[in-house]
Amino acid sequence: MISVEIVTPQGIVFSRQVNSVNIPTQEGEIGVLEKHMYLMTLLKPGLVYFDGNPKDGIAVTYGFVDITPQRVIILAEEAYTVGQIDAGREKELFDQAIKKLATAQTLEEIQEWERTKERAKTLLEILERFGS
Repeated sequence: MISVEIVTPQGIVFSRQVNSVNIPTQEGEIGVLEKHMYLMTLLKPGLVYFDGNPKDGIAVTYGFVDITPQRVIILAEEAYTVGQIDAGREKELFDQAIKKLATAQTLEEIQEWERTKERAKTLLEILERFGS
């Protein structure tokens, strides 16, 4: 078993011992078991799920992942159960990002709106795939 915590600025969202955890990272999805090598990597929007069961996963946005052989700590800007995702809000954010990207003039603006677009798109896809 490996200890997994998902932490946001609002506090601990998930804390439990699991057999395995799958995590969306900038390099792709990684699977972690007990005695995993030490690793620190960037989190990207996606679904963190446990013991091979994506239906009970937790949607996360950007952040960091710290893995040791006994513990995984996921520091995320946001984390939601699938039922907590607000489809209307995410659709609105996605549409806003598309419009802003069309008029963005600086690299910083482009990066900010690309990030917002990716976040909203990913949360909408998770909701579509796993929502009831």
